[in-house]
Amino acid sequence: MISRRTVLTASLALGIATASSWGHTAWANDDRILQIVSPREITSLDLGDTSYHFRRLRVAETLVTIDPEGKLAPELAESWSVSDDGLAWTFVIRKGVRFHDGSELTPELVRNAIELMRKANTNSEMVSKLPISGVRVDGQSVVVTLTRPNSLVADFFTDGPAIILAPASFAADGTVKQIIGTGPYRITKIDSKTSVDLEAFPDYWGEQPHIAKVHFTGATSPDTIANMAEAGQADLVLGLPQVLRDRVEATGRVSVKQVQTARINGVFVNAEDLRFDNPVERRAISLALDRKGIATALFKNPKAAANQLFSSAFADWYDPDLPQVERNVEEAKRLLAEAGWVAGSDGILEQNGTRFSFTMIVGKQPEVSSLAEAIQAQLADVGIEVKLENGNQGQVMETIAKGNFVFGLTRRNYGAVPDPVATLVLDYAEENAASSVWSGVNYHDPEMESALNAYLAARTKEELAVARDKLRTLVNGDLPVIPVVWYDYNVSISDRVDANSVPVDALEVSFWIDRVKWAE
Repeated sequence: MISRRTVLTASLALGIATASSWGHTAWANDDRILQIVSPREITSLDLGDTSYHFRRLRVAETLVTIDPEGKLAPELAESWSVSDDGLAWTFVIRKGVRFHDGSELTPELVRNAIELMRKANTNSEMVSKLPISGVRVDGQSVVVTLTRPNSLVADFFTDGPAIILAPASFAADGTVKQIIGTGPYRITKIDSKTSVDLEAFPDYWGEQPHIAKVHFTGATSPDTIANMAEAGQADLVLGLPQVLRDRVEATGRVSVKQVQTARINGVFVNAEDLRFDNPVERRAISLALDRKGIATALFKNPKAAANQLFSSAFADWYDPDLPQVERNVEEAKRLLAEAGWVAGSDGILEQNGTRFSFTMIVGKQPEVSSLAEAIQAQLADVGIEVKLENGNQGQVMETIAKGNFVFGLTRRNYGAVPDPVATLVLDYAEENAASSVWSGVNYHDPEMESALNAYLAARTKEELAVARDKLRTLVNGDLPVIPVVWYDYNVSISDRVDANSVPVDALEVSFWIDRVKWAE
């Protein structure tokens, strides 16, 4: 199988083609550089790892994209359609598209790219999970055929690892050696994993960016990000931590836009463990948590308290009429007693020799450790002992892979593509049980499987609605993930930038920096 992995080396120049060597300069002579900062670094060129960076920076593009309102929109495919039997998806490839090295995008190149995607077989690349039986070129179109209907094909092609790169991006062994995309910006330099320099691509097929030059900095320290915003070193901070929002705004030099995203800060458990194998136990844990208190004290936003899995980022999935989950310690105790748990001599619940006690690995981020401590204290009130161990998310995922996972915190993103069912399929469909990154949580439910299959096979809006209602009822009632707070995405905007020109993307698909304008 062809690999798509390579590791960044310091000061690696990627996809460089100077405007003087070919083409023409389409922007005004303006030497100002848009300085943007994000809390995420570019750690590699593996398309299954950090390809979302290059999509967000508007360097690389996918067949289908998501507009700032969260709707599917054409990108490298100017249109798409599906056959009556749902087994053939036809993507009409846009004409006149050039890569940053001057080469042309063709249907044949798109076909080859899809073949690589479907063979990737990694947990992070969604196209590889589609039931594709073949890919062929038909004139200016690429036809993807399936072994069975799947209503989410267009959604899957918005995934970050589905970016289309020029052939020169790949080494002879198939590894990615440089990022040569088709977007409105091209890369002129990558300095290790901390910074990227961009310039507007004069032969872009769409509208030219308003700002010609951009410098991106990845800074994982929340305080560093806040300091850069306060000191005026950043024009845009994309992902300002919520706990630092008030501090940054207080300087009076920036404005902050906020949107509730598709991410959930929540609790996930091993559903085959005696302590969590009964939905009643998971509901008891849910009732023991003070969401509003956590959202207010730790995340500075009481509206972030999550009463359901899918936030308002998903208009079709969010239920505005669902009441808030209020903390109810006595009802939580009653449910645990109903499930067979009784208090031991030290007050910790027991059942058949098993104590309701476990260790939770906690990441180093300030809000994560504070959230873990709050959950520890609140579960103690119902007789559940949570022991905290310092670590990182990688260790959590390792325990899941090894099958000894018990209980942990997650910031799961259900908006990797516009329809959250895509993530549910990866997490819980039986066909993915062996390979899913979440396989160690051991959540299996025949009703969930049936509803997922019905949704994927749906051919009408009515069929989709019925399956959607069933899935929404299951995830909010069965609680494979116990939602605690929704994740707020904050963008800090300096007074050098026209704030009205900065879109804030609830699905975190793009920074949309090509739409940003300088303040007049």
